[in-house]
Amino acid sequence: MTSSRNIRLFLCLAASVSADSDSGSIWPPSDVYWDGQCTACPAKLYSHCSRGGVLVGERSCGFGGMYCEGKCTEPLLSGAPEPTLYWDGQCTACPASLYADSHCALGGTIVQERGCGPAHAHCEAKCRLPPSAPTPQPELYWDGQCKACPASLYSHCSQGGTLVGDRGCGFLHVLCEGHCAKPAPAPEGADWIIVGGGASGCTAAAALADAGEDVLVLERGYSDLDVPKTEFANTWPEVVNTKAAQNIRWNDGTWGAVANVLGGGTEINGGLYIEEEPEYFEKNFGQDFNTSQFYESSRWVAEQLAEPLQPSSYGHGFVRALHEAKAGSLDPKPSLRMSSNSSWVAYSTFNTTERTWSRRGAGDLLHMRSDMTNLRFYTNYQVMKINFENGRATSVQVQNNFKETVTLAARKGVILAAGAIFTPQLLQVSGIGDPALLRDLGVPEVVSNPDVGQNFVDRNILNFGVWSSERGPLNVGYAMASNSSSQITFETEAWGKVASSFAIASLALVPPDQRTELLRKTMTPLFEGPIAHVMDNMIQFVALNHQTFSRGSVTAVSADARKPPSVTANHLKDPRDLEQKFTAMAALQELIESQAMADLVGAKSFSGVNAVVPVYLSCIQNGPQTDAKAIIVPCLPDAPASREQYIEYFRKTTVSSYHYFSTVSHGKVIDGPEFTVKGTSNLHVVDASVFPNPTRVNPQGTIMAMGHYIGTLLAKKEKARQLTEMV
Repeated sequence: MTSSRNIRLFLCLAASVSADSDSGSIWPPSDVYWDGQCTACPAKLYSHCSRGGVLVGERSCGFGGMYCEGKCTEPLLSGAPEPTLYWDGQCTACPASLYADSHCALGGTIVQERGCGPAHAHCEAKCRLPPSAPTPQPELYWDGQCKACPASLYSHCSQGGTLVGDRGCGFLHVLCEGHCAKPAPAPEGADWIIVGGGASGCTAAAALADAGEDVLVLERGYSDLDVPKTEFANTWPEVVNTKAAQNIRWNDGTWGAVANVLGGGTEINGGLYIEEEPEYFEKNFGQDFNTSQFYESSRWVAEQLAEPLQPSSYGHGFVRALHEAKAGSLDPKPSLRMSSNSSWVAYSTFNTTERTWSRRGAGDLLHMRSDMTNLRFYTNYQVMKINFENGRATSVQVQNNFKETVTLAARKGVILAAGAIFTPQLLQVSGIGDPALLRDLGVPEVVSNPDVGQNFVDRNILNFGVWSSERGPLNVGYAMASNSSSQITFETEAWGKVASSFAIASLALVPPDQRTELLRKTMTPLFEGPIAHVMDNMIQFVALNHQTFSRGSVTAVSADARKPPSVTANHLKDPRDLEQKFTAMAALQELIESQAMADLVGAKSFSGVNAVVPVYLSCIQNGPQTDAKAIIVPCLPDAPASREQYIEYFRKTTVSSYHYFSTVSHGKVIDGPEFTVKGTSNLHVVDASVFPNPTRVNPQGTIMAMGHYIGTLLAKKEKARQLTEMV
């Protein structure tokens, strides 16, 4: 298989296809429709394809043929990805159709070709990637009822389904007939059903499918191909404020963000891919954990999706600052694995060497296997509960966007990969949890386990935004350092729209009890307007505490899995976390005030900002009134500040880390080498909820590797079982 390092490049080269209705070419497919909307030309610049699909052609319409009507493919309501086209990049003999083995390096079939090379004497092929599975098509029908227009306001679709269009009917076409879509056929069961197509679910699916196992992945969110901002690195962290993420307000007032897209957090995060050290796994997972096998999985994932971050002028400045603070060397080397008491250059799923700044998320692992008949994945399918017989998970109940519920059989097992928020909720609504809670939910008890949903960790972090005199490209975590004595890992995130996007997402600049959705709407125009040039020049200095002592909970509030659970983080409830804040603040200030950073973060006031600046941004307008030598946001207390004032500052500026762990902890809720839920025989969990303690670095790499690791173990166990039965 061609290395995944090129897949985003090929996908970005996909071009539009000419679509003469009588061409008879392989693409576009035969199931197309004329949109019926007569609007401005060209159609590709205006709104067409009212019921979904892809624009593949247009024709003149309206008075004098001055307007355009679009020709579109029928939508794929199942959530399976649209067929993706790409120019192959291989210039070989013509015609390309006679040399198929020399084209379509990413798989698929040739649908078009063009001249290339000297005098265009050779050919390059355009290829169509195969769909992930035989695509269930919706059944479309004209309703036959001629009623008042527009159809959307009146009763149509007498056979059920959803209105997707209409057309004129009756005398002078003054009435309307509805065009309706019945729900697409539901997916079928599989040997293994994976709930959640995120960081760990996609890697587990790849491991099982590559071993020949039959796998179905069900993702509640959108396809990553339907959210373009997930495709590129330079849209981070703005992508957190799109439909790819679901914002949930903790009971503490802080806002969490949970992925709502195929690929999970890997499609909306900062891209860092870092391995934990062996001691972490030995401490948290015991002797049954096969560390060498885990690192094989980690290296496999990294080979598919990650590469070392590239240096920048700012990155070198931070390296020197770490060296001044005796936290790292002047020449850190690329390393997948973290290094205690040293600095290193991290790996990332961001390709920072390409002009397109592509992101390689976990969803790519499924798209790359879209031609495998033993792997199927569907988006917009919410798993409502897991069904059991005598402790064995036998099926899952799913609901699609049409609110139709079906039951899918799991012949060998179910793997939960829904994350530290939704995995415990799904266990609870399926009958595994605290008996008192199950009674309140009206859910029959399957396994009594009060630890389900407990021990929730929203990592303790400290994040300072510091105004920089330079403007540069987005730079995430080029150099990192870990200090075991202070129990802190340092990283930076610089420039772009980092500060303003995070401020909108987390509402970090006001106290938790004031962080409402209304405030988010009022902050957006402020940060995109008068002070954007200030906020977008911020460097983010981040201190990740290795341990978080305050623990919270995740609790289902309804037997309906579509309703978000109640989440309590209990930020800073344990006084040890407050002490960590003071340690982190001192360490970050030392870095910020280092000689190496002096030219970048020198203090300056912005009294000329043409806006009424809220009090929480007063340090931007007036300059620092503190002991610090730089503008730090959230604004520090005015000097001289007491310990009590800083404690109040920490409480008022606490935000979610977006690093969630421990709600289905190993040893309490799961056990055994394959992470099996206690009281069951074939229900496994592979996401961050199984970690008893947070990783000491960004968890993306560890979570992805964990999914592949457990998937590999399950595949090996199944292979051994089959061999035993043959003997």
